[in-house]
Amino acid sequence: MNQLNLMTWYADRELDFCPKHFIPTRTPLSEESRMWIYEKTQGRFYVGAKHSQTHDDIFAFETYPYFEDPQEAVYYELTWS
Repeated sequence: MNQLNLMTWYADRELDFCPKHFIPTRTPLSEESRMWIYEKTQGRFYVGAKHSQTHDDIFAFETYPYFEDPQEAVYYELTWS
């Protein structure tokens, strides 16, 4: 049985701005990985959009998480890349 992560419910960890010291990741965010961030990490994070150019010269916007704790950024990359 999974236990409820109280930090998910009682802490405002997802910021609506990205402080300069946050660490960007290179793996795009999905709904599944967003829920993983809430359940498996403890620190603050930000989700921001980056545009990327595909092989067909089409521009796409994907969202990427940024973490305050560099160890959590590495943990995310190792899990989702």
